[in-house]
Amino acid sequence: MVKFFINPGHGGIDPGKVSASGLKESEICANIAKILAKRMKLNGYQFKVYQQKDSLYDISKESNKYGADIFISIHCNSAVDPKANGTETWYYKYSIKGGQIAKVMQEELIRHLGLRDRGIKSNETFHVLKRTNACAILIETAFLSNPKEEKFLKENQEKIANAIWEGIKKIKDM
Repeated sequence: MVKFFINPGHGGIDPGKVSASGLKESEICANIAKILAKRMKLNGYQFKVYQQKDSLYDISKESNKYGADIFISIHCNSAVDPKANGTETWYYKYSIKGGQIAKVMQEELIRHLGLRDRGIKSNETFHVLKRTNACAILIETAFLSNPKEEKFLKENQEKIANAIWEGIKKIKDM
């Protein structure tokens, strides 16, 4: 059975991005992960949810110790331009399977959330993508710096969790 590691972005002393109204990325991501965990538990999936306490190294260490097959990090995006918008999914540049999983997840996010498709993107330096033994993706759900998407993030956490859940159901056998 596939073992999933769900990482709500940021946490501990690092709130991640904070919106103009004070909404914290770490709290939004934790709520989404909590909803997602209920779906996974009800359906008999093997998973662990872990949010950063002190450093990024904690996350990769916990994922590797758990022996995860698929690692999913959930985040909110931010930009200087408050008009920046949309959803994107990142994967480790040298992981073919990571790119395939990112593509499936991105398709489900776009289909269920209706936000602008910013596509899948590769990176070779993001710690959680590079330092986990599992096939890893990082989801940027929407922009906290965009007032419209900030409202979406605040009001649609269950919808976001459901979109990720739909992606998980499709990637579990990849």
